[in-house]
Amino acid sequence: MVDDILEVAKPAAQRLKEYNGSIRLIGQYDADGISATAIAHRMLERLDKEFEYEIVKQLYEEDIERIADEDQDLLVFVDIGSGQSELIKEHILETTGKKVIISDHHEPALESGESEGLENLIHMNPHYLGHDGGEAISAAGMTYLLSKAVSKDNTDLIQFALIGATGDVQKQEGEFIGLNKDLAEEAIENSYVEKRQGLDLYGRTTKSLQKSLMYTTDPHLEGVSNNESGAIQLVKSSGLNIRDNGDFRTLADLTPEEEKKLIHTMIKRGFPVQHLLNDIYTLGNGYEIDEFSTIINACGRLGEPKKGVKILLENDLNLAEKISRKYGRRISSALGYVDKNRGNKDVIYEKDIGVIDGKDEISDDFIGTVTTITMSNGHFDAPVVMGIAEAEKDKMKVSSRATKEIVEKGLNLGEIIGEICEEVNGEGGGHNIAAGAKIPREKKQAFINMLDSKIEEEMT
Repeated sequence: MVDDILEVAKPAAQRLKEYNGSIRLIGQYDADGISATAIAHRMLERLDKEFEYEIVKQLYEEDIERIADEDQDLLVFVDIGSGQSELIKEHILETTGKKVIISDHHEPALESGESEGLENLIHMNPHYLGHDGGEAISAAGMTYLLSKAVSKDNTDLIQFALIGATGDVQKQEGEFIGLNKDLAEEAIENSYVEKRQGLDLYGRTTKSLQKSLMYTTDPHLEGVSNNESGAIQLVKSSGLNIRDNGDFRTLADLTPEEEKKLIHTMIKRGFPVQHLLNDIYTLGNGYEIDEFSTIINACGRLGEPKKGVKILLENDLNLAEKISRKYGRRISSALGYVDKNRGNKDVIYEKDIGVIDGKDEISDDFIGTVTTITMSNGHFDAPVVMGIAEAEKDKMKVSSRATKEIVEKGLNLGEIIGEICEEVNGEGGGHNIAAGAKIPREKKQAFINMLDSKIEEEMT
Protein backbone atom coordinates (compact mmCIF):
# COMPACT_ATOMS: atom_id res chain seq x y z
CA MET A 1 0.00 0.00 0.00
CA VAL A 2 2.99 2.30 0.56
CA ASP A 3 4.42 1.44 -2.86
CA ASP A 4 2.96 4.57 -4.46
CA ILE A 5 4.80 6.76 -1.95
CA LEU A 6 8.03 4.81 -2.39
CA GLU A 7 7.69 5.44 -6.13
CA VAL A 8 7.31 9.22 -5.77
CA ALA A 9 10.17 9.21 -3.25
CA LYS A 10 12.64 7.93 -5.87
CA PRO A 11 13.36 11.35 -7.47
CA ALA A 12 13.94 12.89 -4.03
CA ALA A 13 16.21 10.00 -3.06
CA GLN A 14 18.16 10.39 -6.30
CA ARG A 15 18.54 14.14 -5.76
CA LEU A 16 19.89 13.58 -2.26
CA LYS A 17 22.37 10.93 -3.36
CA GLU A 18 23.69 12.97 -6.27
CA TYR A 19 23.93 16.34 -4.50
CA ASN A 20 27.45 17.22 -3.32
CA GLY A 21 26.97 20.60 -1.62
CA SER A 22 25.75 21.63 1.83
CA ILE A 23 22.15 20.82 2.77
CA ARG A 24 19.80 22.60 5.18
CA LEU A 25 17.23 20.46 6.99
CA ILE A 26 14.20 22.20 8.51
CA GLY A 27 11.74 20.36 10.76
CA GLN A 28 8.77 21.15 12.96
CA TYR A 29 8.90 21.08 16.75
CA ASP A 30 6.26 18.49 17.69
CA ALA A 31 6.75 14.72 18.09
CA ASP A 32 6.09 14.07 14.41
CA GLY A 33 8.41 16.83 13.23
CA ILE A 34 11.18 15.83 15.64
CA SER A 35 10.86 12.19 14.58
CA ALA A 36 10.91 13.16 10.89
CA THR A 37 13.97 15.34 11.53
CA ALA A 38 15.74 12.46 13.26
CA ILE A 39 15.01 10.17 10.30
CA ALA A 40 16.32 12.73 7.80
CA HIS A 41 19.33 13.46 10.03
CA ARG A 42 20.38 9.80 10.18
CA MET A 43 19.69 9.32 6.45
CA LEU A 44 21.94 12.27 5.55
CA GLU A 45 24.64 11.06 7.96
CA ARG A 46 24.65 7.66 6.28
CA LEU A 47 24.97 9.36 2.90
CA ASP A 48 27.97 11.22 4.35
CA LYS A 49 26.41 14.57 3.44
CA GLU A 50 27.36 17.95 4.83
CA PHE A 51 24.27 19.46 6.45
CA GLU A 52 22.90 21.69 9.17
CA TYR A 53 19.47 21.44 10.73
CA GLU A 54 17.00 23.57 12.62
CA ILE A 55 13.60 22.94 14.15
CA VAL A 56 11.00 25.69 14.03
CA LYS A 57 7.72 26.18 15.82
CA GLN A 58 6.05 27.74 12.78
CA LEU A 59 7.29 28.60 9.31
CA TYR A 60 6.48 32.26 8.80
CA GLU A 61 7.16 34.28 5.68
CA GLU A 62 10.16 35.94 7.30
CA ASP A 63 11.63 32.49 8.09
CA ILE A 64 11.33 31.49 4.44
CA GLU A 65 12.99 34.75 3.38
CA ARG A 66 15.82 34.08 5.86
CA ILE A 67 16.30 30.51 4.64
CA ALA A 68 16.34 31.75 1.05
CA ASP A 69 19.29 34.03 1.91
CA GLU A 70 21.37 31.31 3.60
CA ASP A 71 24.23 29.46 1.94
CA GLN A 72 22.80 25.97 1.39
CA ASP A 73 21.50 25.26 -2.11
CA LEU A 74 19.44 22.18 -1.21
CA LEU A 75 16.67 22.64 1.36
CA VAL A 76 14.81 19.71 2.92
CA PHE A 77 11.58 20.51 4.79
CA VAL A 78 10.01 17.78 6.96
CA ASP A 79 6.59 18.01 8.66
CA ILE A 80 6.45 21.58 7.47
CA GLY A 81 6.43 23.29 4.10
CA SER A 82 3.33 21.94 2.38
CA GLY A 83 1.09 24.55 3.95
CA GLN A 84 3.65 27.23 3.13
CA SER A 85 4.50 25.93 -0.36
CA GLU A 86 3.15 29.03 -2.10
CA LEU A 87 5.53 31.18 -0.04
CA ILE A 88 8.39 28.75 -0.71
CA LYS A 89 7.59 29.06 -4.41
CA GLU A 90 7.55 32.87 -4.22
CA HIS A 91 10.63 33.48 -2.07
CA ILE A 92 12.86 30.52 -2.92
CA LEU A 93 11.96 28.72 -6.13
CA GLU A 94 11.18 31.78 -8.23
CA THR A 95 13.97 34.01 -6.93
CA THR A 96 16.93 31.68 -6.24
CA GLY A 97 18.49 28.66 -7.85
CA LYS A 98 17.99 26.55 -4.74
CA LYS A 99 16.47 23.08 -4.91
CA VAL A 100 13.76 22.09 -2.43
CA ILE A 101 12.45 18.77 -1.13
CA ILE A 102 9.30 18.80 1.01
CA SER A 103 8.31 15.66 2.94
CA ASP A 104 5.08 16.55 4.70
CA HIS A 105 1.53 15.34 5.34
CA HIS A 106 -0.34 18.58 5.93
CA GLU A 107 -2.81 19.94 3.39
CA PRO A 108 -0.66 21.47 0.61
CA ALA A 109 -1.15 25.07 -0.48
CA LEU A 110 -0.01 24.22 -4.02
CA GLU A 111 -2.12 21.97 -6.20
CA SER A 112 -0.44 18.79 -7.42
CA GLY A 113 -0.01 20.17 -10.96
CA GLU A 114 1.54 23.38 -9.64
CA SER A 115 4.15 21.42 -7.65
CA GLU A 116 4.96 19.18 -10.60
CA GLY A 117 5.48 22.23 -12.79
CA LEU A 118 8.33 23.52 -10.60
CA GLU A 119 11.59 21.91 -11.74
CA ASN A 120 13.52 22.57 -8.54
CA LEU A 121 10.74 21.32 -6.22
CA ILE A 122 10.10 17.71 -5.22
CA HIS A 123 6.97 17.74 -3.08
CA MET A 124 6.15 14.48 -1.31
CA ASN A 125 2.65 14.68 0.18
CA PRO A 126 0.08 11.89 0.65
CA HIS A 127 -2.79 14.18 -0.37
CA TYR A 128 -1.42 14.21 -3.92
CA LEU A 129 -1.87 10.42 -4.01
CA GLY A 130 -5.35 10.33 -2.53
CA HIS A 131 -4.31 9.46 1.04
CA ASP A 132 -5.58 11.35 4.09
CA GLY A 133 -2.53 12.96 5.65
CA GLY A 134 -4.48 13.58 8.85
CA GLU A 135 -5.00 9.90 9.62
CA ALA A 136 -3.24 7.61 7.15
CA ILE A 137 0.40 8.67 7.53
CA SER A 138 2.48 11.29 9.32
CA ALA A 139 5.44 13.31 8.11
CA ALA A 140 7.74 10.92 9.96
CA GLY A 141 6.18 8.09 7.93
CA MET A 142 6.66 10.00 4.69
CA THR A 143 10.28 10.78 5.58
CA TYR A 144 10.92 7.16 6.57
CA LEU A 145 9.74 6.04 3.13
CA LEU A 146 12.07 8.62 1.59
CA SER A 147 14.95 7.19 3.64
CA LYS A 148 13.98 3.68 2.53
CA ALA A 149 14.03 4.82 -1.10
CA VAL A 150 17.57 6.11 -0.45
CA SER A 151 18.73 2.81 1.07
CA LYS A 152 17.20 -0.31 2.59
CA ASP A 153 19.80 0.10 5.34
CA ASN A 154 17.46 2.74 6.78
CA THR A 155 14.71 0.27 7.69
CA ASP A 156 15.69 0.55 11.38
CA LEU A 157 14.32 4.12 11.29
CA ILE A 158 10.76 2.77 11.05
CA GLN A 159 10.43 3.06 14.84
CA PHE A 160 10.73 6.83 14.51
CA ALA A 161 7.95 6.81 11.89
CA LEU A 162 5.57 5.14 14.33
CA ILE A 163 6.60 7.49 17.16
CA GLY A 164 5.74 10.43 14.91
CA ALA A 165 2.38 8.95 13.91
CA THR A 166 1.55 8.28 17.56
CA GLY A 167 2.47 11.83 18.52
CA ASP A 168 0.17 13.13 15.78
CA VAL A 169 -2.74 11.11 17.23
CA GLN A 170 -2.97 8.89 14.16
CA LYS A 171 -4.00 5.81 16.08
CA GLN A 172 -7.68 5.03 16.52
CA GLU A 173 -8.64 3.11 19.64
CA GLY A 174 -5.01 2.16 20.09
CA GLU A 175 -4.50 0.85 16.56
CA PHE A 176 -2.63 2.24 13.58
CA ILE A 177 -4.72 2.67 10.45
CA GLY A 178 -4.13 3.39 6.76
CA LEU A 179 -0.53 3.50 5.61
CA ASN A 180 0.63 3.59 9.24
CA LYS A 181 -0.82 0.09 9.63
CA ASP A 182 1.49 -1.12 6.86
CA LEU A 183 4.44 0.53 8.60
CA ALA A 184 3.48 -1.02 11.94
CA GLU A 185 3.27 -4.48 10.36
CA GLU A 186 6.70 -3.99 8.79
CA ALA A 187 8.16 -2.89 12.14
CA ILE A 188 6.68 -5.91 13.94
CA GLU A 189 7.78 -8.33 11.23
CA ASN A 190 11.36 -7.05 11.50
CA SER A 191 11.30 -7.08 15.34
CA TYR A 192 11.77 -3.34 15.73
CA VAL A 193 8.49 -3.13 17.65
CA GLU A 194 6.60 -5.66 19.74
CA LYS A 195 2.80 -5.76 19.80
CA ARG A 196 0.53 -7.41 22.34
CA GLN A 197 -2.80 -6.68 23.97
CA GLY A 198 -2.83 -5.28 27.47
CA LEU A 199 -4.05 -2.55 29.78
CA ASP A 200 -3.46 0.71 27.97
CA LEU A 201 -2.75 2.89 30.99
CA TYR A 202 -0.62 6.01 31.27
CA GLY A 203 2.90 5.34 32.54
CA ARG A 204 3.04 1.62 31.69
CA THR A 205 6.84 1.71 31.62
CA THR A 206 7.76 4.69 33.81
CA LYS A 207 5.16 5.07 36.55
CA SER A 208 4.55 2.77 39.49
CA LEU A 209 1.66 0.35 39.01
CA GLN A 210 -0.49 2.13 41.57
CA LYS A 211 0.19 5.53 39.93
CA SER A 212 -0.87 4.20 36.51
CA LEU A 213 -4.12 2.96 38.04
CA MET A 214 -4.87 6.12 40.05
CA TYR A 215 -4.20 8.30 36.98
CA THR A 216 -6.86 6.37 35.04
CA THR A 217 -9.87 8.67 34.92
CA ASP A 218 -11.46 7.83 31.55
CA PRO A 219 -13.21 5.58 32.34
CA HIS A 220 -13.51 6.43 36.03
CA LEU A 221 -12.52 3.56 38.35
CA GLU A 222 -14.55 3.96 41.54
CA GLY A 223 -12.29 3.99 44.59
CA VAL A 224 -9.15 3.84 42.44
CA SER A 225 -9.10 6.90 40.17
CA ASN A 226 -7.31 9.76 41.98
CA ASN A 227 -6.97 7.46 45.02
CA GLU A 228 -3.50 6.00 45.50
CA SER A 229 -4.40 3.92 48.55
CA GLY A 230 -7.35 2.46 46.65
CA ALA A 231 -5.05 1.66 43.72
CA ILE A 232 -2.58 -0.08 46.03
CA GLN A 233 -5.41 -2.12 47.55
CA LEU A 234 -6.56 -3.18 44.07
CA VAL A 235 -3.07 -4.44 43.23
CA LYS A 236 -2.73 -6.32 46.51
CA SER A 237 -6.17 -7.89 46.16
CA SER A 238 -5.00 -9.23 42.79
CA GLY A 239 -2.27 -11.17 44.59
CA LEU A 240 0.50 -9.03 43.11
CA ASN A 241 3.54 -7.49 44.74
CA ILE A 242 3.79 -3.70 44.61
CA ARG A 243 7.60 -3.84 44.87
CA ASP A 244 10.39 -5.92 43.41
CA ASN A 245 13.83 -5.73 45.09
CA GLY A 246 12.71 -2.60 46.88
CA ASP A 247 11.60 -0.73 43.74
CA PHE A 248 8.01 -0.03 42.78
CA ARG A 249 6.91 -2.16 39.86
CA THR A 250 5.42 -0.73 36.71
CA LEU A 251 2.62 -2.23 34.65
CA ALA A 252 5.23 -3.23 32.06
CA ASP A 253 7.09 -5.19 34.76
CA LEU A 254 4.17 -7.59 35.17
CA THR A 255 4.31 -10.94 33.45
CA PRO A 256 1.39 -11.67 31.07
CA GLU A 257 -0.04 -13.99 33.74
CA GLU A 258 0.17 -11.28 36.41
CA GLU A 259 -1.49 -8.74 34.14
CA LYS A 260 -4.30 -11.24 33.53
CA LYS A 261 -4.76 -11.53 37.30
CA LEU A 262 -5.07 -7.75 37.61
CA ILE A 263 -7.55 -7.63 34.73
CA HIS A 264 -9.63 -10.42 36.28
CA THR A 265 -9.76 -8.57 39.63
CA MET A 266 -10.84 -5.36 37.88
CA ILE A 267 -13.60 -7.25 36.06
CA LYS A 268 -14.83 -8.70 39.38
CA ARG A 269 -14.92 -5.14 40.77
CA GLY A 270 -17.22 -4.17 37.89
CA PHE A 271 -14.73 -1.87 36.15
CA PRO A 272 -15.23 -1.35 32.38
CA VAL A 273 -11.96 -3.09 31.54
CA GLN A 274 -12.88 -3.50 27.86
CA HIS A 275 -12.37 0.27 27.47
CA LEU A 276 -8.81 -0.04 28.80
CA LEU A 277 -7.64 -2.98 26.69
CA ASN A 278 -5.72 -2.09 23.56
CA ASP A 279 -2.85 -3.28 21.43
CA ILE A 280 0.32 -2.16 23.19
CA TYR A 281 3.30 -1.31 21.02
CA THR A 282 6.67 -1.57 22.75
CA LEU A 283 9.82 -0.09 21.24
CA GLY A 284 13.19 -1.79 21.25
CA ASN A 285 14.31 0.43 24.14
CA GLY A 286 11.53 -0.95 26.37
CA TYR A 287 9.28 2.11 26.30
CA GLU A 288 5.64 1.88 25.27
CA ILE A 289 5.30 3.92 22.08
CA ASP A 290 2.60 6.24 23.45
CA GLU A 291 4.68 7.28 26.41
CA PHE A 292 7.87 7.69 24.40
CA SER A 293 6.12 9.87 21.83
CA THR A 294 4.90 12.04 24.72
CA ILE A 295 8.51 12.51 25.84
CA ILE A 296 9.64 13.44 22.33
CA ASN A 297 6.71 15.85 22.06
CA ALA A 298 7.66 17.31 25.45
CA CYS A 299 11.08 18.31 24.09
CA GLY A 300 9.37 20.66 21.67
CA ARG A 301 6.91 21.94 24.26
CA LEU A 302 9.81 22.74 26.57
CA GLY A 303 11.58 24.65 23.81
CA GLU A 304 14.29 21.98 23.49
CA PRO A 305 13.37 20.10 20.30
CA LYS A 306 16.98 19.18 19.46
CA LYS A 307 17.08 17.16 22.67
CA GLY A 308 14.29 15.07 21.15
CA VAL A 309 16.49 14.39 18.12
CA LYS A 310 19.34 13.44 20.46
CA ILE A 311 17.14 11.06 22.43
CA LEU A 312 16.05 9.32 19.25
CA LEU A 313 19.41 9.14 17.50
CA GLU A 314 21.44 8.20 20.59
CA ASN A 315 18.71 6.26 22.45
CA ASP A 316 19.55 8.53 25.39
CA LEU A 317 17.12 7.20 27.99
CA ASN A 318 18.68 9.21 30.83
CA LEU A 319 17.89 12.39 28.94
CA ALA A 320 14.42 11.03 28.16
CA GLU A 321 13.76 10.55 31.87
CA LYS A 322 15.01 14.07 32.68
CA ILE A 323 12.71 15.54 30.03
CA SER A 324 9.80 13.48 31.38
CA ARG A 325 10.33 14.81 34.92
CA LYS A 326 10.73 18.40 33.73
CA TYR A 327 7.62 18.15 31.58
CA GLY A 328 5.69 16.68 34.50
CA ARG A 329 6.62 19.63 36.69
CA ARG A 330 5.49 22.11 34.03
CA ILE A 331 2.20 20.28 33.57
CA SER A 332 1.66 20.19 37.33
CA SER A 333 2.26 23.93 37.49
CA ALA A 334 -0.25 24.57 34.68
CA LEU A 335 -2.83 22.32 36.33
CA GLY A 336 -2.23 24.19 39.57
CA TYR A 337 -3.35 27.36 37.80
CA VAL A 338 -6.62 25.61 36.88
CA ASP A 339 -7.17 24.40 40.45
CA LYS A 340 -6.37 27.82 41.92
CA ASN A 341 -8.90 29.51 39.65
CA ARG A 342 -11.78 27.04 39.99
CA GLY A 343 -13.99 29.72 41.51
CA ASN A 344 -12.88 32.52 39.19
CA LYS A 345 -15.55 32.79 36.49
CA ASP A 346 -13.32 35.06 34.42
CA VAL A 347 -10.80 32.25 34.02
CA ILE A 348 -12.46 28.84 34.41
CA TYR A 349 -16.13 28.62 33.53
CA GLU A 350 -18.72 26.47 31.85
CA LYS A 351 -21.64 27.19 29.53
CA ASP A 352 -22.38 24.80 26.69
CA ILE A 353 -18.61 24.39 26.57
CA GLY A 354 -15.99 24.36 29.30
CA VAL A 355 -13.44 27.16 29.03
CA ILE A 356 -9.91 27.43 30.42
CA ASP A 357 -8.54 30.92 29.83
CA GLY A 358 -4.83 30.45 30.37
CA LYS A 359 -4.09 34.12 29.65
CA ASP A 360 -0.30 34.47 29.95
CA GLU A 361 -0.14 32.04 32.90
CA ILE A 362 -0.29 28.82 30.83
CA SER A 363 2.10 28.63 27.90
CA ASP A 364 0.57 28.10 24.48
CA ASP A 365 2.79 25.00 24.28
CA PHE A 366 0.97 23.47 27.27
CA ILE A 367 -2.63 24.58 26.84
CA GLY A 368 -3.49 21.52 24.72
CA THR A 369 -2.21 19.07 27.32
CA VAL A 370 -3.99 20.92 30.13
CA THR A 371 -7.23 20.87 28.12
CA THR A 372 -6.97 17.12 27.56
CA ILE A 373 -6.21 16.33 31.20
CA THR A 374 -8.92 18.66 32.51
CA MET A 375 -11.49 17.01 30.26
CA SER A 376 -10.46 13.48 31.25
CA ASN A 377 -10.46 14.14 35.01
CA GLY A 378 -14.09 15.23 35.03
CA HIS A 379 -13.54 18.91 35.86
CA PHE A 380 -16.25 19.90 33.35
CA ASP A 381 -19.63 18.37 32.52
CA ALA A 382 -19.66 20.02 29.10
CA PRO A 383 -19.27 17.85 25.96
CA VAL A 384 -16.56 20.17 24.60
CA VAL A 385 -13.71 21.81 26.49
CA MET A 386 -11.49 24.51 25.04
CA GLY A 387 -8.31 26.05 26.38
CA ILE A 388 -6.93 29.34 25.15
CA ALA A 389 -3.58 30.99 25.83
CA GLU A 390 -1.54 33.91 24.59
CA ALA A 391 0.84 33.11 21.75
CA GLU A 392 3.30 35.03 19.63
CA LYS A 393 2.58 37.87 17.21
CA ASP A 394 -0.63 39.08 18.94
CA LYS A 395 -2.22 35.66 18.49
CA MET A 396 -4.13 33.32 20.78
CA LYS A 397 -3.62 29.56 20.73
CA VAL A 398 -6.86 27.53 20.97
CA SER A 399 -6.98 23.85 21.84
CA SER A 400 -10.29 21.99 22.04
CA ARG A 401 -11.46 18.47 22.85
CA ALA A 402 -14.83 16.72 22.55
CA THR A 403 -16.22 13.72 24.39
CA LYS A 404 -16.52 10.39 22.56
CA GLU A 405 -20.28 10.48 23.18
CA ILE A 406 -20.95 13.71 21.27
CA VAL A 407 -18.60 12.67 18.46
CA GLU A 408 -20.49 9.41 18.09
CA LYS A 409 -23.64 11.50 17.65
CA GLY A 410 -22.07 13.20 14.64
CA LEU A 411 -20.08 16.16 15.97
CA ASN A 412 -16.96 17.06 13.97
CA LEU A 413 -15.01 19.50 16.11
CA GLY A 414 -12.38 20.07 13.42
CA GLU A 415 -14.99 21.28 10.93
CA ILE A 416 -16.58 23.59 13.51
CA ILE A 417 -13.24 25.11 14.50
CA GLY A 418 -12.36 25.58 10.83
CA GLU A 419 -15.64 27.39 10.13
CA ILE A 420 -15.17 29.74 13.08
CA CYS A 421 -11.59 30.49 12.01
CA GLU A 422 -12.87 31.67 8.63
CA GLU A 423 -15.15 34.13 10.43
CA VAL A 424 -12.48 35.52 12.78
CA ASN A 425 -9.57 35.56 10.32
CA GLY A 426 -7.78 32.73 12.10
CA GLU A 427 -6.20 29.44 11.06
CA GLY A 428 -7.28 26.09 12.39
CA GLY A 429 -9.02 22.78 12.11
CA GLY A 430 -8.30 19.22 13.16
CA HIS A 431 -10.09 15.97 13.80
CA ASN A 432 -13.64 15.16 14.91
CA ILE A 433 -12.58 14.74 18.54
CA ALA A 434 -9.73 17.27 18.80
CA ALA A 435 -8.95 20.54 17.05
CA GLY A 436 -6.88 23.67 17.43
CA ALA A 437 -6.50 27.18 16.06
CA LYS A 438 -4.47 30.37 16.02
CA ILE A 439 -6.66 33.48 16.11
CA PRO A 440 -6.12 37.25 16.46
CA ARG A 441 -5.91 38.21 20.12
CA GLU A 442 -8.79 40.69 19.84
CA LYS A 443 -11.08 37.90 18.57
CA LYS A 444 -10.76 35.78 21.72
CA GLN A 445 -14.21 36.41 23.19
CA ALA A 446 -15.89 36.26 19.78
CA PHE A 447 -14.31 32.85 19.19
CA ILE A 448 -15.46 31.52 22.57
CA ASN A 449 -19.00 32.81 21.99
CA MET A 450 -19.21 31.30 18.50
CA LEU A 451 -17.94 27.90 19.62
CA ASP A 452 -20.37 27.89 22.54
CA SER A 453 -23.24 28.78 20.19
CA LYS A 454 -22.34 26.10 17.64
CA ILE A 455 -22.08 23.40 20.33
CA GLU A 456 -25.45 24.48 21.70
CA GLU A 457 -26.90 24.00 18.20
CA GLU A 458 -25.34 20.52 17.98
CA MET A 459 -26.88 19.51 21.30
CA THR A 460 -30.44 20.59 20.45
